[in-house]
Amino acid sequence: MKNIIILLAFLSVFSCKKAQSDSENLITSKEIIVNKEWNGDSIISNLNFINTINSSCKLNGTYFERSEKQVVKDYAKCALSKIMFDYSKLDSIKSDVLIGKQASFAIFIKKTIPLNKGEADLYSQTTLYVKNEKSVSDSLIIHQSLNFSEALTVLTRYYYIDHDKIYLLDIAEDESGSSVKKWEEYRINFKTGKIKLIKEKKFVDEVNPSTISQSDDNYWKGVYYFEATNRDDAKTIFDITINSLEDILVKINDDDAKETYLNIKAEKINPDKIKIKYDSSENEMGIIYIEKSGYNYFISGNPIYFINPGTNEGELVKKKLPN
Repeated sequence: MKNIIILLAFLSVFSCKKAQSDSENLITSKEIIVNKEWNGDSIISNLNFINTINSSCKLNGTYFERSEKQVVKDYAKCALSKIMFDYSKLDSIKSDVLIGKQASFAIFIKKTIPLNKGEADLYSQTTLYVKNEKSVSDSLIIHQSLNFSEALTVLTRYYYIDHDKIYLLDIAEDESGSSVKKWEEYRINFKTGKIKLIKEKKFVDEVNPSTISQSDDNYWKGVYYFEATNRDDAKTIFDITINSLEDILVKINDDDAKETYLNIKAEKINPDKIKIKYDSSENEMGIIYIEKSGYNYFISGNPIYFINPGTNEGELVKKKLPN
């Protein structure tokens, strides 16, 4: 009987400690300081709302021979009118804006220039960075607006930041109305400073079903080339051959110091982004990321950032593998 009492007492203490530990973790997650002035609209995190966006939303302008009064009336019926956060104020950002912080990492946003703006007449972009005292550990484009006036098309990315979660919504608006392209949920790991895709939902384009991204990995195959020159005119070249995500060759020419890495494997971060750890001895300086955006490819990571601090990514030239 005495042994049973001791066992019950032990289990009670263990249970209390576990509950206390879970409670502490919950409090820790709430301690992430978020700048609510710039964290976007919470409705972006609601998939039920996302599913209500359809072609009944017309471009918010006096197109199609509509009067200004009719434009206002049409927009009031549109699901997008429920987005109350003024994303246009992002254009007023003059310097880095602190969004949140926890432990040794901070997240901030700043205006950046789209690398794949194409033929857009008007454009704007905001990028979120995760940074510690030494360097940027990860980044994510959270807002973008590309206006193609001749095609009467506007591509917009909305965001919402909720503590360690980031929600993104990609919308296309044209003559046929509005359509959702993609919705994503990311999570910031404040221990590593990395941003990871948690959930993703891609929406079928009923007019052009072929625009849905490929589900296989064949489109990564190819030869990728990137070069950049730092302030001292020292040139760095990345020459990357991807035969498959299990077989990658990385050649680096850093101011005539050449290194070659064979049989490298890639890790899929999300369907459009891969991580290549080519040198495990260099920690973050031995890791690059390749991201696909439409028909364009971009390289990022600390090796790219430190060529010209402040520039976290660069455009890759991709060629087909030789036969």
